[in-house]
Amino acid sequence: MIEAQIFSNVRLPGFTGSQEITVEQGAIAAIQPQPAVIAAHSLDLGGDWLSLGGIDLQINGALGLAFPDLNATNADKLSVINEFLWQQGVDGYLPTIVTTSLENMQRSLAVVAEHQATAATATILGVHLEGPFLNPVKRGAHPAEHLQPLTISQVQRVLGDYASSVKVMTLAPELDPSGEVIPYLRSLGMTVSLGHSLATANQAQQAFEQGATMVTHAFNAMPPLHHREPGLLGAALVHPAVQ
Repeated sequence: MIEAQIFSNVRLPGFTGSQEITVEQGAIAAIQPQPAVIAAHSLDLGGDWLSLGGIDLQINGALGLAFPDLNATNADKLSVINEFLWQQGVDGYLPTIVTTSLENMQRSLAVVAEHQATAATATILGVHLEGPFLNPVKRGAHPAEHLQPLTISQVQRVLGDYASSVKVMTLAPELDPSGEVIPYLRSLGMTVSLGHSLATANQAQQAFEQGATMVTHAFNAMPPLHHREPGLLGAALVHPAVQ
């Protein structure tokens, strides 16, 4: 039988003063104010804060490796990155592949697809595909030569056999006047995020009604709020489904 783990002198959000936490079978069994006598065999955190591990939805690389550059020769570095992120308090993350060539995108997707299951380190939860369906005017550092038109056929071409590995896609909704792409991506189980966009408030509202629920790096690579044209930001701020 596995003995309970006890963490002493812990600070927790929403609690006043130091707490003692008892963990049994991987779940918190009790939280109580710190007793005067520290339990034997407990781990004394010395007043440090304890919280759930973080989930990073957009990380473009780490330890000198940009995720669009993943290939068979550097794939083993993912386990090192997972361990590094775990030490920083990250439980899971989405390696983000920014706009690059179709060949690079699919090669990187293939590598991540083979490394999503990990041991007791930060877990790769899937891929965040930031591009290539972005507005050229707001592309930022994304190379113009690799941007693509936003159509279902182009999305299928980019995803290839790795649609199940992509959990979030950032796109500019105004590039799809048909309104077909976002529902298609949602049918694949993806979260759709709006970004690198010149969408008007009406276009953004339509995208949210079609199933988009996020905004990528709000205020960056999109028009600012304006009293006559609130734009993507204004629509996002008032829509209840936007995270």
